[in-house]
Amino acid sequence: MKTLSQPAMEVINNFLALPIPGHPVTCPYFNNKKSRVRGALRVFIGKGSTEDIVDEITLLALREKIDLSTLSDEAVRQLLVENNIGIDCSALAYYVLDAEVKTRGKGSLKKYLKFPKVKSPLRKLLIALRTVENVNVGGLANDANSTQISMKELEPGDLIIMLGTGVNHDLNHILIIDQIDKSVIHYTHALQWSTDGKYQHGVRQGAIHITNPLLSIKEQLWTEQEKTGDDNETLWRAKTAERLEIRRLRALE
Repeated sequence: MKTLSQPAMEVINNFLALPIPGHPVTCPYFNNKKSRVRGALRVFIGKGSTEDIVDEITLLALREKIDLSTLSDEAVRQLLVENNIGIDCSALAYYVLDAEVKTRGKGSLKKYLKFPKVKSPLRKLLIALRTVENVNVGGLANDANSTQISMKELEPGDLIIMLGTGVNHDLNHILIIDQIDKSVIHYTHALQWSTDGKYQHGVRQGAIHITNPLLSIKEQLWTEQEKTGDDNETLWRAKTAERLEIRRLRALE
């Protein structure tokens, strides 16, 4: 089995089970696109690390005089969601890949990322200071930051990128390949399915079984949350994408 480095897998595991004392709940999904908050701390715009999230929920509990030890795991998840504390898919990818790049002795991921559409010197400075806050799927999919590869070239750390997906083709999404076991591709991402309700969304994992290598990746067998076919909303995202690509970060080439 091929896998991401241990530090990168630890980042994934910490998002799957946040290191909140006594409450290792899955990190919820949060996308700032709807609320459009600007200039806020990254933890409030879906860009916080697990450390940021744990610190913030601890401070929130202190401010509101809430004893976290008395709450159920479900109540802690609700507290996170109600306060817009979670992670979006591109920030999750950033933290995992940053750990992978560092483990390979290449330093921080942010020194490799390019923002070719940004021309203003001030804006460039702000991005240098707030890199993860400015990372998005489109940027990671840009040729300046990644190259397209074929399904047979897939390695842990590669990305499955969906651009222009959803009913109105106005959403982007990203999956991180974390393990490859022969003909099974394992991935991690952050998403909210329509069937999740208000509180059950977040960081999750799935698998793509390569049943026919001659077919495209969206024509393989996708399994997530024990759902396949039309019931698998991640696969539906892949099938509705205007651009569905497998890409490798230049930092990992």
